[in-house]
Amino acid sequence: MNPPMSAFQRLQAPRISPPTRQGLQRAMLLFRWLNWFWISAIFAWEVYAHNIAESEFSGEPVAHPFAGVALLVAALAITAGLTELYQRDPLHLLRPPVVIAEILVAASMLFADEWVYGFALHSQTLPSMWVIAAVVATALAAGQTSAMITGIGLGVSRYVGWLLFAERNSDASSVSRLTTIVLLGMTGWVAGYVLNKLEEADRSISIYRAREEVGRTLHDGVLQTLAVIQRRSKDNQLVELARSQELELREYLFDVSNQTATAPAPSGAAIAETDLAAGLRATARKAEQRYQLRVQVVTAPDLQNPEPPVIAAICGAVSEAITNAAKHGEASNVTVYAEPANDDEDQVEVSVKDNGSGFDERTVSKGQGLTNSIERRITEVGGTTRIFGRPGRGTEIRIQT
Repeated sequence: MNPPMSAFQRLQAPRISPPTRQGLQRAMLLFRWLNWFWISAIFAWEVYAHNIAESEFSGEPVAHPFAGVALLVAALAITAGLTELYQRDPLHLLRPPVVIAEILVAASMLFADEWVYGFALHSQTLPSMWVIAAVVATALAAGQTSAMITGIGLGVSRYVGWLLFAERNSDASSVSRLTTIVLLGMTGWVAGYVLNKLEEADRSISIYRAREEVGRTLHDGVLQTLAVIQRRSKDNQLVELARSQELELREYLFDVSNQTATAPAPSGAAIAETDLAAGLRATARKAEQRYQLRVQVVTAPDLQNPEPPVIAAICGAVSEAITNAAKHGEASNVTVYAEPANDDEDQVEVSVKDNGSGFDERTVSKGQGLTNSIERRITEVGGTTRIFGRPGRGTEIRIQT
């Protein structure tokens, strides 16, 4: 059973999913171990070169090597303890006493750095980058602000240690110590920022998956049931109700699958004005309700959205094409397909194909619907229209803009 989180954690900690959080915790455990072995090796080399070896590396001896070893052992104990706690339950690593213990060890190592070495110029600080893990742990447990404060506090501990223990006649500059404060503070801010973004991403993915599951359930159950009712029922009112509900459900499923987790949903009319696929679906829905025929809209995944006036012209032309199919061609099914034009990805091509009676292009002249409502609309936005009549096999109208 997972231990309950404190009120402070619930209010401040990023609410990222357990798999994401545990992945970060595993990565930070590996980071701690690798850094511990590195800082131990560097410290051992410093002690050997300055205190033991009789060579050109010899110089002023490390002042308090045993204190340095004790601090490294404390860091080892923290690293091993965190690893053990993670094996039991990763949430243990987010408890305030655990996080605070790691911060205290990191601060102690930075504070005692000048005192342990006793000379200003050494390869690296005693804890090196091991302290970054404490900042990231704070970000995971308590959020961005707490992590930034922790980073600044760790930098200040090093600066205070330098003021107290550094040789007054050394050439060491305070700039590098101040830089540590800035960099560790920035580390806390960046760690919190990244975790906040991961929280948003997790929330978006969760909502998307939930909607996808709802859509799959509706498609496999409700929508298929409504389709069966339309095919088999002899009650016209029931058929009309089933058709209306099917259209509303399809429109809903499309809308929710394209909404983000944090942005408010725009209205259907607003979507249709700027989204060609949504506009074509809205046009098909109106035609189905008006003419009692079935209109299927298929759009390519890489379909680009032209300017709103072009979308309006295309939807108007498609509406007129469906009207002609219903009134003059006595069609029962119409398929609308939209895809990028072959020669230019910025242009789109829309095909409206019906299963009506069709016509012979050589013997039938174009009516006002074709000339004014379809061709003229498309011509005004710089597009072209081609009409293919096939007696007994329906009509196809191709629009390219």
